Amino acid sequence: MKKRLMSLLFAGVMACSVMGSGVTTFAADNDSHINLALFTYIEGMDPATDWCGWNLTRCGVGETLVTVNENMEIVGQLADEWEQTDDTTYRFHIRQGVKFSNGTELTPEIVKDSIQRSIDNNSRGGDLKIASIDVDGEYVVFTTDGEYSAFVAQLTEPMTVIVDTTADTSNYDTMPICTGPYAVSEYVSEEKIELVANENYWDGAPEIKSITVKNIGSDTKADAMLSGDIDLAQGPDATSLSRVENNDDINIVKVTGTRENDFELNCREGNPLSDKNLRLALSYAVDRDVVAQVAGNGYSSPIGTAFPPSVGYDSDKVTAQTYDLDKAKECLEAAGYSDTDGDGIVDKDGENLSLTISISNGSSTAVSETLQDMWKQIGVDVQIEMLENVSDKRAAGDFDMLVSPNWQTVNAGDGQKYLMNRWSDGGSDNYSGYHSDEFQAVLDKLDAAFTQEDRVSAFVEAQQVLADDAPAIWMYANENVTLVNSKIENVTVFPIDYYLVTNKWTLAE
Repeated sequence: MKKRLMSLLFAGVMACSVMGSGVTTFAADNDSHINLALFTYIEGMDPATDWCGWNLTRCGVGETLVTVNENMEIVGQLADEWEQTDDTTYRFHIRQGVKFSNGTELTPEIVKDSIQRSIDNNSRGGDLKIASIDVDGEYVVFTTDGEYSAFVAQLTEPMTVIVDTTADTSNYDTMPICTGPYAVSEYVSEEKIELVANENYWDGAPEIKSITVKNIGSDTKADAMLSGDIDLAQGPDATSLSRVENNDDINIVKVTGTRENDFELNCREGNPLSDKNLRLALSYAVDRDVVAQVAGNGYSSPIGTAFPPSVGYDSDKVTAQTYDLDKAKECLEAAGYSDTDGDGIVDKDGENLSLTISISNGSSTAVSETLQDMWKQIGVDVQIEMLENVSDKRAAGDFDMLVSPNWQTVNAGDGQKYLMNRWSDGGSDNYSGYHSDEFQAVLDKLDAAFTQEDRVSAFVEAQQVLADDAPAIWMYANENVTLVNSKIENVTVFPIDYYLVTNKWTLAE
């Protein structure tokens, strides 16, 4: 078949159905089995634990009350209708006739208990801002802790995947019981997840009867596709895609994604980067076009704001730093740095300015080395530090700069949670120690912004505050790329990458 490189604009239709036949390599041993690799292989399957719910939605095992479709619209899943009855009360009608993979009928009581279980056990449970959950006949009624306009969107977050709480939940880290088109039949830590079709599935049992999910790194996914080890690969490394671009049996399916990549800066008192002028100097010295090409090999685009333009939060209205070495040098001078001894490195109070980028062992250093060269042009010495475990330094706040890749900016169909987690006081991912009263005020404004117009306006305001303060250097956004063996049909690639497997996939004759 003819090779196709598929690309869809975020503002338009996001689905892409892959049709094809005549393959030369196919990993399946039979006509109803496929092998695949997920965007990221997360250890664990219990939605009440960390980010494990993302495994469930990627694998087509878990479902939530509402979900985000390929057009970035919030639609019903286990709830078929809902309404907001006052500022803090939401009523969800639970879809009737839904069964878990073990045959247990879904009830409002189970929904209540499952979501409460995630609130109680997941470190991010407080993000839902739920004050109480009640059952009223076929409805589940939520009361939020104050106005929270993003609440419905937050219920798309995979930590709210509904599990059968009437069963023994002690082994849900490996064998959860959910309502999706597939069920877990085997879980081998750090190696694979075996899935079988859920014949009880409320929207029709899938045609593909079994799937093996393999733990394969992004840099080897393209080779695994070429060898026939897997039939579908979500999130292959962009630099590897040239190896499959001319293969007629592998389709490259891409949609504009919602992830951003940045360098996180330590804003804590005592660190040189607590000086906003120094942070701005570093940001002005970055040529984002070059960085995006180095990082994405044509599958990334430069950004200078907290949200990619694809998200629809009017990033083009934000005044952000662009490549300007003169402005970078002005900001350095404003921070009190100059090259007093002519050695090419700026100094202050007799000390050369030297900063460190911390990276995990095994990670690519290409972007860091590119930035190292760019910052050298304005007299800033930057060293690259390879560490066994960057997360320890991040958690301790013991760093200058961190490579901070692949942040999902709308991980619940809305960007408020991303802003809260990353940049608010006490945010679970605010490793930079950033604080801004002005930013906190914008978050409060978002809580009470119920119309799309008001929300976008507040998101623009939030982006402007962050751009002015530069707690991070936003650099590029990724496209969501999935490699699909041409024998697999009806694959929809979603802008949000914690969705993948559906009951609609079929195999060509």
